Amino acid sequence: MKRKLQSTTKLAPPWLAYTDLLSSTLMILMVALVTSALGKLANEKPPIIRLSDDADFRFTPGSYSISRAFERQLATKQLPGIQQVIKCYGIDTIEIIGHTDSTPNSGGSNLDAFRDNKLLVLSSNSAMSGSNADLGLLRALSVENLLKKHLSSRHKHLQYRSYSASSFIDPEEIRSELKAKPLSYQQAKRRIEIRFTRSSKARSIPRC
Repeated sequence: MKRKLQSTTKLAPPWLAYTDLLSSTLMILMVALVTSALGKLANEKPPIIRLSDDADFRFTPGSYSISRAFERQLATKQLPGIQQVIKCYGIDTIEIIGHTDSTPNSGGSNLDAFRDNKLLVLSSNSAMSGSNADLGLLRALSVENLLKKHLSSRHKHLQYRSYSASSFIDPEEIRSELKAKPLSYQQAKRRIEIRFTRSSKARSIPRC
């Protein structure tokens, strides 16, 4: 009698194939999750720091002079956080925006007599604001000068840009602050905003 040839190849149990498939799927899912997380970190925006009119972050009406209390509060309470943001997000540009309330600011302006913002910053009280737009800019420049004083030694690469939002920007974005703090509508509008950006287009993942 002829013996039937028997195959020596053994088929793997079906459950092993399913296990390999599940492992591959989990690996792909993990890679996708890690890639997504890194993408979110790279695009994460740095926080905005607001120096509101409460506490000691306050200007005398119509003035852009920095008080000692203002500088002390900035140096002790805000400066550590600002330095942390610069480090964590690879910041090379700081933007300062001055907001005012809607109280009319009458008088003459001599801002056009200054050739550039540097002269305005160094002008002390010789610059005159004829509008809230002028006043917002002068206050932003005063804070810029103060930040340079405290940051220049450790962050020489920083660039500064000062702007005026005047009273035209309605503080809708700080409605939550109005609910949390007993601030009036006009007081909420009087503030300095410090924003952080990178002039480089390279993506940066927070390192803190």
